[in-house]
Amino acid sequence: MVSIILFHIVLILLGLTIVTGVLPTARVSNALSYLHKSIGITTPSAKQVRMVVLIWIGSAIVMLDGCLLLLLVLTSLSNTR
Repeated sequence: MVSIILFHIVLILLGLTIVTGVLPTARVSNALSYLHKSIGITTPSAKQVRMVVLIWIGSAIVMLDGCLLLLLVLTSLSNTR
């Protein structure tokens, strides 16, 4: 449980540092271009980098929460009494 909360806190803090400009746009753009090139999609323009990174962070949080919810549902259904 603690690791899930820490994961959320780390990703939210990462998002805040990107929005406030603490992390340079060039560094964020490089990391984003590696991600996009590895899965074979086009990289965003310089104006779109911050928004796309926030979308990726939000998607990671939603996917993790969805997987955990699915795990909880499946284990509650398979619980033999």
